[in-house]
Amino acid sequence: MEKAKRKGQSRREFIAGSAVLGSVLAPGIASGATLDLPPPPAGVKKLKITKVEATYLVKPLKERFWMSLAPIGGYEPKATRLILYVHTDQGIVGVAEGSGGAAGVLRKGFADLIVGEDPQEVERLWQKMFDVTVSRQSAIRGWEHDGVLAAIAVLDAALWDIMARTAGLPLYKFLGGANKGIDCYVTGCYYREGTGETELVEEVEMYIKMGYRALKIKTGGVPVDEDVRRARLVRKTVGKDFRLMMDSNRGWSLRQAIEASRKLADLDFTWLEEPLHWYDDVQGLVRLKKDCPIPLASGENELTRYGARRLLETGAIDFMQFDCQKTCGPTEWLKVASMAAASDVWMAPHHEPQLHGHLMAAIPNAYILESFGHRERDPFWFELYTRKPEIRESKLWLLEEPGIGVEFDKSVIQKYGSKIL
Repeated sequence: MEKAKRKGQSRREFIAGSAVLGSVLAPGIASGATLDLPPPPAGVKKLKITKVEATYLVKPLKERFWMSLAPIGGYEPKATRLILYVHTDQGIVGVAEGSGGAAGVLRKGFADLIVGEDPQEVERLWQKMFDVTVSRQSAIRGWEHDGVLAAIAVLDAALWDIMARTAGLPLYKFLGGANKGIDCYVTGCYYREGTGETELVEEVEMYIKMGYRALKIKTGGVPVDEDVRRARLVRKTVGKDFRLMMDSNRGWSLRQAIEASRKLADLDFTWLEEPLHWYDDVQGLVRLKKDCPIPLASGENELTRYGARRLLETGAIDFMQFDCQKTCGPTEWLKVASMAAASDVWMAPHHEPQLHGHLMAAIPNAYILESFGHRERDPFWFELYTRKPEIRESKLWLLEEPGIGVEFDKSVIQKYGSKIL
């Protein structure tokens, strides 16, 4: 009988009854009262940037590490690094590393654009800096295009470092990420003058002893059949249960890339990176994709999300390698990562795992990080830091200190650095 009465209720009676039930279950909400939430913790409400300092480090390399068409650090090889500090009126200092390409623009006063601003307004400040690229100000001040984007990269990273430090959190956690260990590969097997197969095997064995289970080798610098011999020797050395990638650094024509990929297909490469010459390295990938049995990777030379979008829209790549330290910073990188996720493309950023690791920990489409295990190729990774993330068993483990978390050896900075700001 009771069920029959309830079935016969009008809509108005049902709503009225529901309101009474709601007031019983949640009297505070039904009466219009607010929930009794604890007050937020006291913290810094507003910051102001007071000055920016920067030091440019240069260390000559003892030998040339050739990619397909050029050696690392130029024909007179050198390792470079820019270290930047953004100071605030509350004593919080943002620290970031950048590429040498930012040095010239910073020397010409580019950092003045953010002095006096609140570093927590990162999106607005990013746009303020980026808008310089489409204004007469860049011509008047002598701020060349690529240098501006490199300067944005290091300044933007320092702003993110400040925000995470202000919150008392490592950057990955500030971004909502988790420190579960991020897969990490080592890049090696460059073309080195005066070396052969014996030295190649010794180098690969060194990486295995360091705990790596993934390696990216160089291709495109010698005839295709010679690259194939080198690749087969590397696969034989590492065995089957080991990830291999190859990077041609824009060293091949379309025909060469098709030939090489077919001859290397049985070696189970995870990807073929930047296979085509610079003048056809986007649309050419569409044609290559049809005839290439190996997944394709690219994006390290894209400067903005607009170039990355063009690359993603081809549907040709499986791995996006946008580099936030080279250009435009974490703010832009996170946008590229979102676009890549929407395109079902993995992120595998170029270089600098100490920063990219934080970003990768906070996205759903993180695949793997790049690192360098040869002391002569990347001396600063081994010498510059007193505190840095640990690479263990081919995984990178992030620091738990606030911000990006790295600390530098002052003696190394003094030895190789010159102050530019």
